[in-house]
Amino acid sequence: SGRTQYYCAACQKLYDRWIKIDPAITWWVAPDGEYWHESAGVFVRNSDGKFLFFERNIFPFALTVPAGHVDAGESPDVSACRELEEEVGIVAKPRELKTVTNEDVRGDVCSRGADSHRWHAFLMTLGGPIIDITVKEEGDSPVWLSLEEADTRSLTVPVKYIIGRYADWLRA
Repeated sequence: SGRTQYYCAACQKLYDRWIKIDPAITWWVAPDGEYWHESAGVFVRNSDGKFLFFERNIFPFALTVPAGHVDAGESPDVSACRELEEEVGIVAKPRELKTVTNEDVRGDVCSRGADSHRWHAFLMTLGGPIIDITVKEEGDSPVWLSLEEADTRSLTVPVKYIIGRYADWLRA
């Protein structure tokens, strides 16, 4: 189906996610034992007021915005710019991003085994319409949608959460 899965040699089964303790990304274990990652994502708005989304082919399988884990020692805005370029080829500088929120999102499960993430969401407004977007990593089927249209689709937990709390701010 084009979706990434992980093979366990011990039990000889395929899984959508795995536990990976990776010193290259920002992670921690909270006092309650919860394994956390830090993530950054960008809501890209075009001149028509629509936002860029794409279907993830790595767990969690849902519609999302360009986003990913924050590398160790990396600031969230730099991470957001890196993910934007890696995933959809849009080059941005941190000064072009507006902070939407920095908050904890429980229930945001990822392929690396964390069930909660500290999310840094940003907004980038493009000056003109984008003719063609190609998803280069972790997904396919890019689409420009209004927030109302997106909210009728299956969205990743943090994207749904941020739209639910900050839709008016994202549209402004």
